[in-house]
Amino acid sequence: MQNILITGASRGIGLGLAKAYLESGARVHAVVRNTDSPALHQLQQDHPEHFNLIACDLNQPEAPQRIAAALGEQLLDIAVFNAGVMGPQHQDVGQASSEEIAHLFLTNAIAPVHLAQQLANRVTKGGVLAFMSSQMGSVALARSAEMPLYGASKAALNSLLRSWSQADDRPQASLLTLHPGWVRTDMGGSDADLDVATSAAGLVATIASQLGANSCLFLDYQQQPLAW
Repeated sequence: MQNILITGASRGIGLGLAKAYLESGARVHAVVRNTDSPALHQLQQDHPEHFNLIACDLNQPEAPQRIAAALGEQLLDIAVFNAGVMGPQHQDVGQASSEEIAHLFLTNAIAPVHLAQQLANRVTKGGVLAFMSSQMGSVALARSAEMPLYGASKAALNSLLRSWSQADDRPQASLLTLHPGWVRTDMGGSDADLDVATSAAGLVATIASQLGANSCLFLDYQQQPLAW
C-alpha cells in the first residue's frame, strides 16, 4: 500500500488528490490548517483506516516537527505540497506591501520547500516529492502578465527545486513541479477549463510516471514537459 502525504488537502486540487489516492487504495496523510470541513469528515467516514488528518499551518516554523510527529515512524512513497495563495488582488508590483510579498513568497515557495527538505528522509528511495506550481511560473513561457506576483512566486518555487536537485542533500527521489491545468477551484474560478477530478487524475498519473526515475522535471497534468 502506498503512503501519500498531501498538504492543502481541505479543498480544491488537494482535496481532489486525496480522494483520488484513497480511491486507488493508498493511505493518505492530509495536512490542513482547518479540520472543520464536511468533505474531510466524509473522507474519514468513508476511509477510516486509510485517512490520517493532520492539522498544521505550514507557514509556522514548527510545521515540519508537527507533521513528523503525526506521521510517527511511517515512511512516505509520495509527498505532494499543494497549499498556495494567489497573493494580493491587485497583483501590482508598485502597490504590493512588504507584508503581502512576504506572505506570498513564504506560502508559495519558501515554506513548501523547507517542509520538503525537513521530511525528505521520510520519502522512500525512488519516491516522489511533487510541488503544485503553474505554467505562470515558467519564465520562458511568460504567461503571467495578468498575475505577475503570483507567477513570480511560482517561478521562485521552480528555481528552489532546481537548485535543490543540484545540491549535496538532494533526496533519492524525483523532484517535480506540476502545472495542474486551469481548474475550476476557488482560485481558478468558474470559467476554468477543467474540473478537479480530471486534473487530479492526470496529476496522479503524472506523479506515478516518475516513481523510481530520480528526475527533476516541470510537467503538466498530462505528463507534458514545460519550459522552466
